[in-house]
Amino acid sequence: MFLEALRYPFADRTRLDGTATCLAALLLAGALLRIAAGLWPDWALVAPLLLAVGPLAAFLGLVGGVLAGEGFPAVATRATARLAGRLSGAAAVYLSPAVVTVAGVGYVVAAGRVPSALSGVGLATLSTVALLVTVVCAYLFPSAAAVSVREGLRAGLRREALAGTASSSYFLAWVGATVLVVVAWTALAATATRSVAALLALAWGAYAHVAAAALLADGVDRTKYW
Repeated sequence: MFLEALRYPFADRTRLDGTATCLAALLLAGALLRIAAGLWPDWALVAPLLLAVGPLAAFLGLVGGVLAGEGFPAVATRATARLAGRLSGAAAVYLSPAVVTVAGVGYVVAAGRVPSALSGVGLATLSTVALLVTVVCAYLFPSAAAVSVREGLRAGLRREALAGTASSSYFLAWVGATVLVVVAWTALAATATRSVAALLALAWGAYAHVAAAALLADGVDRTKYW
């Protein structure tokens, strides 16, 4: 399962082209976001931000096709937009609790709202809660996302979409995919201000997300839900 997923992005010419298209979408989106950052705080940054939506949606649609087990869809088609919308919708529903919790804990800590008498215990408790919520949301999201891109967003929001998360196959696939994605995002964050290193990080990011999607698709296929 792992070796097949790692080979997926360049297993044949079609998949290699799809992975290259993912990289091109990330490069274009990254360039537009850098332009927007350079324009801050001028309102002109809105233009490159809006333009960046296109390549980001294309990237999500391509990855969504892999997660659906159907391979890379054609770029700039309704199918790609539909997959991107379903993937984005599932992410908004399943990951928003983690974002809200982490943001809330960060605000409480930064604002010094934890009483001094409970600073040590309170901070540890808040950090633990934020970590647990993040892990739970991150664990459930791929299963729901896979169901969403295959059967529609409504299906991804049903309880049945999470039935396979108790499977060992899904757990192993999730661990492998998480490692790939976390390493990719860490590398990108560490090289954001360096042009050549950032290009290499984006290349690794495109490969890692495609491989992770293929791994999760295989893991979901092996669960009892399917």
